[in-house]
Amino acid sequence: MLFSLIWVACKNVIDLNLRSTEPQLVIEGNITDETVPQRIIITRSASLDSPNRYAPVTNAAVKLINAKGQEFSLIQRTPGAYYSTSFAGRYNQTYQLRVQVDGKTYLAAATMPPKVPIDSIALSVQTFGTTAEKTIIIFYQDTPNLANYYRFILSVNGTQVKRIFTRDDQFNDGHLVQAYLYQDDIKLKSGDRVDIEMQCIEQDIYTYWYTFSLQSNGFTTATPTNPPNNFIGSKPLGYFSVHTTEHRNIIIP
Repeated sequence: MLFSLIWVACKNVIDLNLRSTEPQLVIEGNITDETVPQRIIITRSASLDSPNRYAPVTNAAVKLINAKGQEFSLIQRTPGAYYSTSFAGRYNQTYQLRVQVDGKTYLAAATMPPKVPIDSIALSVQTFGTTAEKTIIIFYQDTPNLANYYRFILSVNGTQVKRIFTRDDQFNDGHLVQAYLYQDDIKLKSGDRVDIEMQCIEQDIYTYWYTFSLQSNGFTTATPTNPPNNFIGSKPLGYFSVHTTEHRNIIIP
């Protein structure tokens, strides 16, 4: 009888009818305060059953416009990746992105916030029973009387962790902040090289990443939606971020 029950149970097959969706344009634009070729990535989303979830868009016309109204055309170096010449974004300056694809124009504008530098980084070790959990801490002095928004990116041995880290200064304006970058994607062990990037971002971009983090970090049971972005008019997926950046690294002892 037990064998019969197991055999019947194994006959029940759940068929997930995942609906196919129309491909959507995805624009990921970043300008930083580093003197490097700035990069815009343009792809199209695909259905869940597609072997290539993000197909590169190779027929786009991409331009950046600075605060003086000067236009700079970007060159496609690899499929879907468009690069400017080397330049550094300037604090408090507004930049516009214009992308033309298949007869449609996509526009976004963003302003680079003032830079808040990293003060230092440290390693926190907490023991739970016989297990030691290691966490990176980043220290920085928040600028007083100014709304500041931050994003942190953590990579271990060249692999970026999946968790999204964002912060604002609603409750610590002007304070020395210690931000614990808790994550369970990659367990830190001795000898690991950990790289931390700190970005000072605009409120719109903070909202984008914060909304994204609520979905991807598992803090909401609501149906996932596209995070709001800063494109004007026709809205693709993605974002256009003009932000500061600073990197630090540590070898786990």
